[in-house]
Amino acid sequence: MNESLSELTIDNILRLEGFTKDYKVDEDVPLSVWYDSILKTKLKYLNHGDIAKLIRQTMHLAYVFPEALNRLRIDPLAGYLGDGEILEAIAQVNEHEWDENTVVCSLLSSFVEEFLRLIKNNELNFPEDKERYSDQEREEYYQLLLKIKTTLQRS
Repeated sequence: MNESLSELTIDNILRLEGFTKDYKVDEDVPLSVWYDSILKTKLKYLNHGDIAKLIRQTMHLAYVFPEALNRLRIDPLAGYLGDGEILEAIAQVNEHEWDENTVVCSLLSSFVEEFLRLIKNNELNFPEDKERYSDQEREEYYQLLLKIKTTLQRS
């Protein structure tokens, strides 16, 4: 992963994306309050849940995806609220988002192909804890990857 991207704060990303006005928080909207709470945080210091939420909200995908994929390479089941939260967030992204993010689409496509191959060859570094990770969960992970692959192919 490009180390310089992981050093960016959300506020830095806003500026890079052309937003020049300061973010105004709406205290009555929980998402706005959450977003304000992460503005000064570097991508590398956001928790898995924050990364997943940014993806679900389709915010800053060109910057967030490299961080998300790096985390998945380290821990394929990366999540905050539960195992696989980041991958599940990626699987929920609408195919039209990929049309607007061709570089991210290419990165993700390579990642998915690599992980599908690793799962087929039983080489993916899943947790050894059988209580946490069963064959059924392995199959669910594989199916999520196939869903993402199909979505990417349609875009």
